[in-house]
Amino acid sequence: MNITIRQIADKAGVSRGTVDRVLNGRPGVKPAIRERILLIANELNYVPNVAAKALAHSKKPVLIGIVMPPKEIGFFDDVRLGINDAAAELKGFGIRVEYRYVDINRSEESVEAIRMFIEEKASGIMYCAMDDEEIRESIDYVVEQGVPVITFNSDVENCKRICFVGQDLYKSGRIAAGLMNLILPMNAKVAVITSTLKFHAQRSRLKGFKDGLEKLGKQIEIVEVIEGYERFEDTQVKLQAAFANHPDIQGIYMATGSIEACIDIIKKNSREERIRIVCNDLQPEVEEGIRQGLIDFTIMQNPYQQGYRPLRLLYDFIFMHKQPEQEYYFTETQISISESL
Repeated sequence: MNITIRQIADKAGVSRGTVDRVLNGRPGVKPAIRERILLIANELNYVPNVAAKALAHSKKPVLIGIVMPPKEIGFFDDVRLGINDAAAELKGFGIRVEYRYVDINRSEESVEAIRMFIEEKASGIMYCAMDDEEIRESIDYVVEQGVPVITFNSDVENCKRICFVGQDLYKSGRIAAGLMNLILPMNAKVAVITSTLKFHAQRSRLKGFKDGLEKLGKQIEIVEVIEGYERFEDTQVKLQAAFANHPDIQGIYMATGSIEACIDIIKKNSREERIRIVCNDLQPEVEEGIRQGLIDFTIMQNPYQQGYRPLRLLYDFIFMHKQPEQEYYFTETQISISESL
């Protein structure tokens, strides 16, 4: 026998309208009541009528808000492709997506984007930007209002988001350390280039890299950690200064950032044959650097799935009340060299 909303409402001692708001992921219900209703629905093996929901939302689809870095950062092209493909698949089931692009170095823009999505009554949020205490508080507030949040590509630690989809970033840093250990001599000096350490992703990669170098025992020293903010000029100026301060740098780990600026400075200093590079992902400029023999390795992370899977998980959560089966959905990590292109 199919369990009805009325039966859940009677057992929970609330109105059918309250149950309907909870089961449809809408705000306006106290967290304790929301939790009790979901627990009762689970105990009674309530199965939502997904087709009926899709029909109900076909004229007014539920909104999924997406907070992410600016379009100018090329890595996120494939992430957006994954999101857009999932959105196209779910369009007939009552889902629409809306993007808000935020400065990767200004938390207030992320907080404002989250606030605006709540004002627009979004039913779920995908979040990928910097993390700090204000961001954590904003995400916690949203989840307490009954709006699920999934982080993707870069996580937000110690908050109430329902799961994270992305690379095992600490492991990625450890892999980079292992590769550097293979190609550099004892006591070599290296520089690390990141976007900004205000991103959990960058801090995790850097920690993995440091821990990996320490464990491997070649005494490879990190002499500079450069925050390039994904900008050509910032990366170029700071890397040139690093070479001036440490002319014996032999390796560069690009956790992320402007590979064009990195290669430009290496060529300007005529150090093509003396600098070994390990980087991440396979944008066109990375592929070209590998083909030219300037980049030794790149570590890939499947950005398409980092966009596609979170939206599908949110759909399952909102329409089918299906909790993610795990907290971390790590995408596969692969190493690419010139022979694999």
